[in-house]
Amino acid sequence: MKKQTYRFFLLLIIPFFMMMSCRNSININNRQVSNIFVPENADTLTAAAAQELQQYLSRITGKELKIKDAAATDGNAFYIGKHFLNDSLLSLLSDTLKEDAFLIVSNDNGIYLSGKNPTGDYYAVTTLLEEFLGCMKFNVKEELVPKAEAIVLPEISKVYNPAFTWREEHFPGRLDKDFRLWHKIDDHSIWGLFVHTFDDLIPPDKYFDTHPEYFALVNGRRLRDGQLCLSNPEVINELIKNLGKRIEAEPDKNYWSVSQNDCYNYCECENCKKLYEKYGSFSGAYIQMANQVADAFPDKIISTLAYQFTRSAPENIRPHDNVNIMFCSIECNRSMPLADDPRSAGFVRDMKNWAKITDNILAWDYVVQFSNLLTPFPNFHVLQPNIRFYRDNGVSMMFQQGSGSSWSDMSDLKQYLIAKLLWNPDINADSAVNRYIDLYYEKAAPFIREYFNLTHDSLIAHQQEQSLNIYGFPVSYVHSFLTPELLLRYRNIMDSAENAVADDSVLLKRVLRARIAVDFATIDIAYNSDAFEKFWANDPERLKNFMAKLPDELDRFVENCKITGVWRVNERNFKPEAYAEYIKQNLKRQQMANKLDSATLKCLTKYSPKYPVGGVDALTDKLMGGLHFRYNWLGFEGEDMIVVADFGRKTTFESVSMNFLKDFVSWIFLPQEITVEVSDDGTHYKEVARIVPDDTDRKYKVLSVPYRLEFPKVSARYLKVSATSIKTCPPWHRGFGKPSWIFCDEIIVE
Repeated sequence: MKKQTYRFFLLLIIPFFMMMSCRNSININNRQVSNIFVPENADTLTAAAAQELQQYLSRITGKELKIKDAAATDGNAFYIGKHFLNDSLLSLLSDTLKEDAFLIVSNDNGIYLSGKNPTGDYYAVTTLLEEFLGCMKFNVKEELVPKAEAIVLPEISKVYNPAFTWREEHFPGRLDKDFRLWHKIDDHSIWGLFVHTFDDLIPPDKYFDTHPEYFALVNGRRLRDGQLCLSNPEVINELIKNLGKRIEAEPDKNYWSVSQNDCYNYCECENCKKLYEKYGSFSGAYIQMANQVADAFPDKIISTLAYQFTRSAPENIRPHDNVNIMFCSIECNRSMPLADDPRSAGFVRDMKNWAKITDNILAWDYVVQFSNLLTPFPNFHVLQPNIRFYRDNGVSMMFQQGSGSSWSDMSDLKQYLIAKLLWNPDINADSAVNRYIDLYYEKAAPFIREYFNLTHDSLIAHQQEQSLNIYGFPVSYVHSFLTPELLLRYRNIMDSAENAVADDSVLLKRVLRARIAVDFATIDIAYNSDAFEKFWANDPERLKNFMAKLPDELDRFVENCKITGVWRVNERNFKPEAYAEYIKQNLKRQQMANKLDSATLKCLTKYSPKYPVGGVDALTDKLMGGLHFRYNWLGFEGEDMIVVADFGRKTTFESVSMNFLKDFVSWIFLPQEITVEVSDDGTHYKEVARIVPDDTDRKYKVLSVPYRLEFPKVSARYLKVSATSIKTCPPWHRGFGKPSWIFCDEIIVE
């Protein structure tokens, strides 16, 4: 798609009677500017900054300035780079400023755009274009370039110094160099290895069979899919040796992560336990390891994680100067700022404790809903206070994990605001949000702002009891900001936004993308909970009409995703089309006649009370199990499932169907076998069907797997459905030896 040039006019434009006719000069503050000067032999990034300025000025005014490589200048021009600064201006870029700092200064000689380094030169240009000339990069494909016959600039003398030395946000813009540079965002170019690298440096496929002692001892058994045994000196030597080979291959990389895998399963051997006791924390063993590796590579930065079980700072050991701590907030709540939230008190304590022993900290923060990227996620109100919290506690580097290459609720606006806050956490965040909404949505802006404010206000009203975590589902928030009443209001707001821009295909596409989150939440809650049934309990006709229209809404949701380029629903690449098919299959099952509706169910094995869904009745409540075990699934931990149905009299049937959840990450496995038995007296049973599920797929994708057992028509009073569990996690799994789960939902008898 071609970049869109907006039909806005720069506010600071001189009257038309001052238009210039000179083809290669621009009237700036009633003075003719013809040249952009760069130093002779300019750095490639400095030269690119000059070209960027030339291009955008041409698009704004229709006039193209010349770029000159020169040691000397003739005044009244743009000057890019430190070469052109006098001593007074050079002093503004003092040693106390961070490396990416830059200045913009205008005086009688022209306009000076210079950084402490060439990256700063580029940042100076893009800041001039955005802050003073009204240009905007909304996302990778869309931008605003105002039109002006001539330009008026205020007197400028500003120095820009970033709050953090390294700033990365994990959103779609990260893959586009021009977008990153415009928004002053870093990439992975300084990193040789980046996070969760134990398996990279000591691959189990290569080492486990010959050296199982290198790997964590868990429940009395060495585990290939866990952490390393860090008390083993051979492991440290092997880490150093293999990392050395990687560094030799990429000597220009300065940061190298030597860090735990993305799981728990830390080593429980006696020597590792002694390290945990010695340092008062699991992290102590990992810091000792990182220090040893860092000593072997004194000219490199060795980064290691403070994550999950290693989040607490150790005692009696300090990270060496060239050890970087990657401190992660994965467990934290996002409905309140970290510093104000009692639920985050432990995290705040850990942050402060790390800050006492090192100033080389990268904070890894999470700002998106991973389980459902398309769920409304109103966390804008915590972005600024949380980034300030990190800055004020000595964090020098920031990584904001968003939705990667995918769109998520308001993600274009979110990546814009986060970029601004990572540079300067003290900006007026409300003004930045309003500016973006006004310029991006134009005539639809009042409605998008209404949606934005209403979602946030509705969450904040419940923030004390409502957690906003990165693994929630729409139904998680059905009592706070996603109530049926609010969802209907959001839909009306989006309808108004669409109507406001119906005659503009570009703006309409932007609104359609914004409403995807509203439609997704509405559909998901309507089909996976009884929220709307309760909401319209006294108006069944309205409920009926609403539910009747939802299949069309689902089709429109998929079509809008195609139109707007939204290609996945969650981090595990669940496509909108696959989601729609999953919902339609559930709807089909919901509407099936079920002979169990008139039966009495009894569970002969113990279902777990950890995730209450109404007991055995959950198997026939017509609420279909979702893609998370908390919602509408009946769970059995370390137990088989044996359910008996009493029809009260002989009943004829010929099939039994049900779904089981597969979620290896959560220790949920498919049954080893499923059997159906019948009886006339409730004591003596006869087997009529059996199935052995395929368990060869060991991918960690979450699935709701349907099973249908068919048999010759039988008549019986009693029906027994049994699902045999493996009881404990298998040897190949991280949870080996621990109780495993089976989750079942909606047994249908036909």
